[in-house]
Amino acid sequence: MKESLNGKLQLSEGYLAFVADDAKSCNFVLPLYTVRRVERINSGTHNFALSILNWHQMKLILQINGHKVTFEKFCNTIRDNLKNQVRYMKNLRSFLSTCFSEALLVDPKKDISTGGLGLIFGFPGDVKKLRDRYKTKLWIEYLQTNGRNLTLVKVPYFSKLVRVGLPNKLRGEIWELCSGAIFLRFVNDGMYEKLQKDNAGKVSLSTEEIEKDLNRSLPEYPAYQTKEGINTLRRVLTAYSWKDPELGYCQAMNIVASAILIYMSEEQAFWTLSVLCDRLIPGYYSTSMYGAILDQIIFEHYVQNKMPLLYEHFQNVDVQLSVACLPWFLSLYINSMPLLFAFRVLDCFFMEGPRVLFQIGLEIFLINSAILKINGDELLTITDDGQFIHVLKKYFSTLDQPAHPNNKNQKIREITKFNELMMVAFKEFSNITTESVIELRKTHQFKVIHNIESFTKRGQIRNLKDTSKFSKNDISIIYDKFYNAQFYGKQKSVRNDSRMDLNTFYRFLGSISSWAKLDDENLTKENGSPRDNQGRRLVGYEFIHKLFIHFDQSQSGGLTLQDVICGLGKIIFGDLMSRIELFFNLHDSDLDGYLFKEEILQMSESFLFIFRNRNDDGHLGSVSNFIRNAFEYTDSHNLRMSLPSFRMVVLADGYLEEFFDSGFASSFQFIEPTEERSKGLGREIFNALMSDGMRLAEKFGKRINHAKPKSHIPSSPDQNNSSNSNRNDMTSHVQSLESSNNNAESNYNDSSSLMPRNNSQDSFISVESQKSSKMQRNESPVSFGSDEEDDGLMQEVDRLLSEFSIDENGKKLTFFL
Repeated sequence: MKESLNGKLQLSEGYLAFVADDAKSCNFVLPLYTVRRVERINSGTHNFALSILNWHQMKLILQINGHKVTFEKFCNTIRDNLKNQVRYMKNLRSFLSTCFSEALLVDPKKDISTGGLGLIFGFPGDVKKLRDRYKTKLWIEYLQTNGRNLTLVKVPYFSKLVRVGLPNKLRGEIWELCSGAIFLRFVNDGMYEKLQKDNAGKVSLSTEEIEKDLNRSLPEYPAYQTKEGINTLRRVLTAYSWKDPELGYCQAMNIVASAILIYMSEEQAFWTLSVLCDRLIPGYYSTSMYGAILDQIIFEHYVQNKMPLLYEHFQNVDVQLSVACLPWFLSLYINSMPLLFAFRVLDCFFMEGPRVLFQIGLEIFLINSAILKINGDELLTITDDGQFIHVLKKYFSTLDQPAHPNNKNQKIREITKFNELMMVAFKEFSNITTESVIELRKTHQFKVIHNIESFTKRGQIRNLKDTSKFSKNDISIIYDKFYNAQFYGKQKSVRNDSRMDLNTFYRFLGSISSWAKLDDENLTKENGSPRDNQGRRLVGYEFIHKLFIHFDQSQSGGLTLQDVICGLGKIIFGDLMSRIELFFNLHDSDLDGYLFKEEILQMSESFLFIFRNRNDDGHLGSVSNFIRNAFEYTDSHNLRMSLPSFRMVVLADGYLEEFFDSGFASSFQFIEPTEERSKGLGREIFNALMSDGMRLAEKFGKRINHAKPKSHIPSSPDQNNSSNSNRNDMTSHVQSLESSNNNAESNYNDSSSLMPRNNSQDSFISVESQKSSKMQRNESPVSFGSDEEDDGLMQEVDRLLSEFSIDENGKKLTFFL
């Protein structure tokens, strides 16, 4: 091919990309590890020119307009980047041996050893009727002229070849190439096998769901009636669930994966599925399917504008387009039309799809519109959803029939309904652009997110078995607080399900009670116990951990919304005696019905932790009295205190009695600030964006911070088509987002450690027990005298606790005031 084209050239660390001014004329993405030689040449029409020879001996001439300084900078950059990519060239031969196009150009009749299930169980359709051999011949001519696999150049003839249908053996490679998955597979060599090896034998919620759907995946195809086909599908879906545990697995993924496995090897299908879920149709296979629902709104918008009579009729008879159309989008038509035609749709989908990161296949939308256009007259007669579905199913079942059987022209009679469908999609609706779809998504996305969250919230609250006497408003606030804590704590969470782990519970409890706000900066763990940077035990974390265990009735290590509501309900709607018993049980670590010396001291620490932010110092005297009276009324032989004795000690102190009677329950406030109400919108979308941002930051942050360009592995062209400066800007933007998220997290983590007062030496407080015949009751727990009296109480508490300090293997349990 000798043709001059004007366009834009972009260079990244791993790729050289070109797009003609008329994007349909020519475009290519050339990995730098496929470049054999770059030379400067003299050009009669341009000041600067480069000759690039790629791996397949195809020469590209780049004539560059611009200043000499710019050209020199470009040359120096491409030289340095080429040096960094040389080490990847050693993998090229083995990788290209997995590409059918290599064998096709050597010997078209030679059988290939690697590929999809179709090589073993046969491909759908009649090879002769599909004219597979003739299509293969056309592709051989194209690949010989325009490169192949990693070095292929797309010219207008490429799209024509794709639209008439791909040859069976070449289809998987073209899908992989168009989607960009081929580049991911090369730079992540061995990752698929590693995922399988590292997670062999592991079980998760996703793997359990996968097992349920395996036998429902294209049962009409012979491979999925055998163990070989089922095992192949299981490995691909399971590997993806471990690669992206946040998404894991969702129904309909099995349909798409089973379809592409007919034409692709396991590794090819794995990376193509990754591109589908991450870039082409994001949000389709999430828990809420927000991406698919959003595109349904866009679809209805186009129907309303382009077929107003049909749309108005649907509105009048209350027919929902999504009843029939949502399954089309989720399964990419694989479940809606005969496989032979569904694969033709996928041919166009992969070719048109990967233009932007969050783009959804435009062709799928166009074909949907075309279906309604063709069947418009019949659809105007329907009166309910059932008739609507019946009309469309009837049409899909006749796609192989002639569209005009009575026409005198034989060529026209040979046009099938499917061919007519494709022509309508590409011609009559060609004015539907990617830009218009993206703009509509921006317009409607927050409405969709809000509706999904409202529906999900109502459903979860309705399904609660026990609301523990909470009002609807309180339940709503607890729900929001629960999932806000889940959202902001997800990066640190060790769980992949919807249960709340301990770290997130710290955040959640701090959002509804001021005494529970903790500061986890410089936090370390020693023998499982949270400690500060000086190794001192942090009492607040231990007390909240006790509450977490108490709330976790199923002992699963995580809390559901139901667990949290029941746990809080027992505290807030319980009575004086039940709260006293709760505190006793929280500190009875061995559950023997007694508190020993160590447990009594830990309870005193818990009291001081909860009371630490109170304006008065009445709690100091109360804790002092509690410790004194507790040890006075313990069993003198075993130094242990029973629940009745504990009740008597608490009720002997007015301050503690008031705390258990009302103070503890009233410390939980279910008030949602106005600014927090908007935080819940779009958690799932923003979480996906943040995950992408975190991955980008992790990938490029090291290069920016440490300036080690040689350490970079090239990524797919979708990520690398921008200039280096643009990617630096993106990295900065991602870091800014991360910083913003951290600032938001800090709202939940106000100062929580019990800091030393007056900068004095931290000390552990204990109590000295002296038997007396009468318990001392603090009659006026809140009212205290001068500052000197307050200091005296501090000293008394300090003296009492230090007397009974606990030394375990020479280590003191420290607590600071």
